Amino acid sequence: MASINTDSAAGLQDASFDFVIVGGGTSGLVVANRLSEDLDVRVLVLEAGTNRVNDPRIQIPGLAATTYENPEFDWDFRSTPQEQLNGRTLLGTKGRTLGGSSAINLGMVVHPSRTGLSAWEALGNPGWGWDNFEPYVRKFHTGTPPPEAVRAFFAGMVSEKEDQGSDGPVQVSFGDQYMPYHSAWLRAFEALGWPQTEDPIKGGPAVGPFVTPGAVDPATHTRSHAAAAYLGPAVLQRESLRVVTGARVERIVFNTSSDPLTATGVTLTKGSQTYTITVTKEVILAAGAAQTTGLLELSGIGNAALLQSHGITPLVDLPSVGENLQDHGSIAFGYEVADGMPSGDMARNPAVAAAAMAAYQKDGSGPLGMVPMVSAFMPCLDFPAAQRENLLRKIDASLEDQNLPTMYQKQYTVLRDMLLDPNEPTAMYVLAPFQILPRAGPNPRDIFSMSNPGNFISITSLLSHPFSRGSVHLASADPTAAPVIDAGILRHPADLELHARHNIWMEKIAEAEPMVSLLKPGGDRLHTPQKLDVTDLERAQELCKELVLSMYHVCGTCAMMPREDGGVVDPRLKVYGTRNVRVVDASVFPLVPRGRRILLRRIWCGELVDGY
Repeated sequence: MASINTDSAAGLQDASFDFVIVGGGTSGLVVANRLSEDLDVRVLVLEAGTNRVNDPRIQIPGLAATTYENPEFDWDFRSTPQEQLNGRTLLGTKGRTLGGSSAINLGMVVHPSRTGLSAWEALGNPGWGWDNFEPYVRKFHTGTPPPEAVRAFFAGMVSEKEDQGSDGPVQVSFGDQYMPYHSAWLRAFEALGWPQTEDPIKGGPAVGPFVTPGAVDPATHTRSHAAAAYLGPAVLQRESLRVVTGARVERIVFNTSSDPLTATGVTLTKGSQTYTITVTKEVILAAGAAQTTGLLELSGIGNAALLQSHGITPLVDLPSVGENLQDHGSIAFGYEVADGMPSGDMARNPAVAAAAMAAYQKDGSGPLGMVPMVSAFMPCLDFPAAQRENLLRKIDASLEDQNLPTMYQKQYTVLRDMLLDPNEPTAMYVLAPFQILPRAGPNPRDIFSMSNPGNFISITSLLSHPFSRGSVHLASADPTAAPVIDAGILRHPADLELHARHNIWMEKIAEAEPMVSLLKPGGDRLHTPQKLDVTDLERAQELCKELVLSMYHVCGTCAMMPREDGGVVDPRLKVYGTRNVRVVDASVFPLVPRGRRILLRRIWCGELVDGY
C-alpha cells in the first residue's frame, strides 16, 4: 500500500513490482502518476533525495535560490575544468528531492518550438514532430490568464485563455506585482522594431518579447512542481503506488542469457541496508541526464572500453551512453538602476525581506509569490550576410572532420539548416530584476548573493540551439561517486561567435527607451566593471568565456536516435539491446529545446504513457 511516509522501507526487501521508476523528479512522477491510475499494476518510485514537499523553501517560488548547495535539495555537481572557458569550472545544480529540478528551479514556463521538434523527427524519430506533440502542450497544465490589471500594465501582451490548458495538473499563472523594468522590456523591444508577435505556446517563431508565465498555483501562490502536481495525497494513497525516498539505486539486474537483455530487478541502498527489488514488466530510468547514464554504465550498458576500465563487465556495447551532453549556456549582463528605483536586490535589507515575507504569508502577494521574469526569442541581428557565411563555414569545417561521430554530423546538418533562415530565433533573452554575479565565486549562493553594493537588474542570453557537446560518465565503479561532467559549453566556435553577437545586440535593450530612463546614467555595469566596449566581436567573445554559466538544462546523454547513428534509445524510449528498460528524462532529447526544458519533460511523459 502506498504510504505518505515516503522515508519508510518497510516490506521492501525482496519485494516485487510491475514497474520500477528510478528518480522521483519531473519526468518520473508524471509516469508514476499515469501508470498507477491502473489499480491492477504495482508501481515503485525510488528517489535518492528527500521528501521536502511541504518545505517553504520549495513551496514559496521566490525562495528557490535558498535551496542551492543544500544536500537536502541539490546534488550540487561541478564540471571538470573547461579549457575553452579559460579553465573555469561550471556549476551543476540539480534537484535532489521529490519533484527534482522542477522543485528548485526559478519556475519559468517556456514552450518548445515547431522548428525544434521538427528537427527531432528529422533525426529519425517518427511521431516526435510538432503535430504529434502539440496536443500535450495543453494537456499537461491549467493556465490562468493574466488579470486585467496585468494586461493593462503590459499593454500589447499576447496571452489568450483559449491557447492554454484548462484541466491539467500543473498550475501556470502570471504574477501581480511587476516592476517598471518588466513593462519597459516590451516597450524597448517595440522601440527597436520587435513587438510581441504571438504566444510561444503555439510553437511558432514567437519572435520578440513576451511575459513569462510561472509554474505557480494562483489560488495558493505556491510552486506547482512535479511532486505537488502529480503526487498529491490522493495519488500517494493509491494501492498501486509506492514511493520511497532516500533510496539510491546502484544497478539494474539483468537476465544475461536473454536476447535482448531483460531486466529482472534493481539493487539499491537505503541507509546501511541493501535491497533487491524484482521487476516483472519494466525498469524506467528518470534519474536525470547527469545520472541515468551512470546507472546504465554501472549496469553494464555503455562504451565497452570505458566500462572495462572501471572493472565493469559490458553487457550491451552502446558507445554513445553519456555522450551528446548539451546545455544552454547563460550569460548575464548587470545594469545599475536609477536612484530611487526598486530592485530585487533590496531584499538584502532585513526589513525589506521581512516585509516581503509578511506580504506573502498574508495573502500570497508580493515578489515571493511570483516568477518575476520577462523574456524574448530573437534572431541574430546586425549580422551581415558575408559574416553569416563565415559562420556557416565554421560549421562546415566541423562537418568535414573525419572523426566527427555520425550522431553529430546529422545533428549539425539539421542545426545548420536552421541558421539559413535569418529570421529564425537563435537565442532567448531574459530580464531578471536582481543582480547575477558569475564572477563572485564558484558556488550558486555566491552568484545569487546580491553581494555587490547598489541595486541592479540583469539581462541574460542563452543560445536556443547550441552546437557544443560535452559528456558525463562514471568516475569509478563506486555508485556513490559524483559523475565526471564535461559541460562543453561554447566549445564549438559557431556557438562562441553566435553568443557574442547576441550579447552585442543585447546591450541595445538597455540603451532603448523607456528602459534606459530606468537605469542609472553612468552607473555600474557588472558584466564589464571597467566599462570596456563590448561591441567589438573579439572582446564580446572573451566576455562570453568569462561569464557563461550552465543554465542547468543538461540533456541529450541517452539520445533518441537510430542505433546506427549513435542513438541510445528508440522512439518509444527503450534502450537499445534491452527488452524492458526505458529512459524518460531529458537524457533522451536528441537536441536541447529552445529556452527552458522542464516543461517539455512533463508534456512528453504524458505522450509516452498514453502509448503504453
